[in-house]
Amino acid sequence: MRIAILGGTGNIGKGLALRWGSKHEIIIGSRMRSKAERAAEEYREVLSAVASSRGQVRGAANREAAMAAEIVVIAVPYSAMRELADAIRPVLEDQIVISLVVPMERSNSYLRYRAPPDGSAAMELKRLLPDTVRVVAAFHNLPGEKLRRIDMQLDCDVVVCGDGDAMRVVGALIEEIDDLRVLDGGGLEDSAMVESLTPFLINIAKRNNLSELGIKFV
Repeated sequence: MRIAILGGTGNIGKGLALRWGSKHEIIIGSRMRSKAERAAEEYREVLSAVASSRGQVRGAANREAAMAAEIVVIAVPYSAMRELADAIRPVLEDQIVISLVVPMERSNSYLRYRAPPDGSAAMELKRLLPDTVRVVAAFHNLPGEKLRRIDMQLDCDVVVCGDGDAMRVVGALIEEIDDLRVLDGGGLEDSAMVESLTPFLINIAKRNNLSELGIKFV
């Protein structure tokens, strides 16, 4: 499967690229092609050190990456989401788009979730993209540092919000990553509850001198 990770130079993007890179064709997307190509080369080197191959990882500008992919992962800050959506909208047809985006802002020394008028970042993204695109919300609450260190055990749950076949495709991709469990979080309209956990986890970690928190339902 061809998977484009737009914002693929950050921790979560890198982690997904490394975890999927030995099984799928990964296209790292960035506004600057050169940055994406450098990241892709780094990821191939990491994969070559832990696997029998360097994986199928390459870099491209965001628009090119989205056009070539079957799955498009949006892993950029909320402040960059609309500009990115405008850039890739003309080249999207019937891809599955996975939204990792969380609208949050700093209040004093902590973060607060700020739901957009559409209700969530995933719902806003659905409105901004063609009707034929299937948007799924997932991966909001994974510890990025642990995800990118592929020798580390994750033991986390991933709550997924969306509908129909797209949910099943994304769920299968998640289950390819060791120690992750997929949980059905409802329709895309329920994604605000999942998105809002991200600043909550960051704040809990800061208040309690913890790091790299994920979620596990027991």
